[in-house]
Amino acid sequence: MSDTSQTQDPQMPDENTSADASTTPPSRMTPETGMTAEAPAPVEPLSLTDKFIGILTEPAPTYENVRTTGSRTSDWLVPILLLMIVIAGATLARFSNPEFSAQIMQQQTQALHKAVDAGDMTQEQADQAERQIRSMSGFFGIFGAIAGAIGYFILFFIIALFYWLIVRFLLRGDATYTLVLSAVGLASFISILDQLVSLLLTYLTGKAFANLSPVLFMDVDIINAGFGSKILMLLNPITIWATWVTGIGLEKVGRISRVKGMIAAFSLWIIFTLLTLSMGSMGMG
Repeated sequence: MSDTSQTQDPQMPDENTSADASTTPPSRMTPETGMTAEAPAPVEPLSLTDKFIGILTEPAPTYENVRTTGSRTSDWLVPILLLMIVIAGATLARFSNPEFSAQIMQQQTQALHKAVDAGDMTQEQADQAERQIRSMSGFFGIFGAIAGAIGYFILFFIIALFYWLIVRFLLRGDATYTLVLSAVGLASFISILDQLVSLLLTYLTGKAFANLSPVLFMDVDIINAGFGSKILMLLNPITIWATWVTGIGLEKVGRISRVKGMIAAFSLWIIFTLLTLSMGSMGMG
């Protein structure tokens, strides 16, 4: 009997060898040693809880994970829904307090009187507007809560769109719109803290609107205050923190420098805030 039938063809791979090769991770040659090394394990996406903690403690690695593993709808949907709930709840809480409700009504009446003095409306029109305001005072909290929540939801997508346009076309980054949604949405976790602190300060100070800005220590009616006083209200460390984290997010998801990320974040924040202040609102905070 010839032994050639038992001799394996050197060009035919052994079955065991093929099976082992199919389950072995890809290898690469290291130029330093000339030896092969296993490829790094794929990066797993962080859970939303880990992302929340990471945004507060280590935003750069958190956003790096988002860029590597891809955007998740929960990155922006969950924090935005939570922020909408907090905004609506804070508005209802303010209007449910008789003292704050009366304070806001007084401020609205003063605004009408100023409009009459400036010639923007007649006294008859002001009296009619005041009667309408008083007749609907019980619904102000509900209307304000709904309008505030829905308004922020719409504004979020507009702000994200502008951020994406700046990063993509002005700063030559390569972020997609969904990645920018994740970057801005995750930073909204800090805005939730800002809203809660503001509500707490409202009850502690007796002011309808309060935050950690220098205006907290001033005897100022912020609704009827001048433009300079409203600008001071922007010096809120929590809002600045949220904007800073947004800049880090734009840096990581857009593959741009830290300086460019901060320029994009703070420039758009300032522009939107000045626009909303001119219309009587309180900015992007």
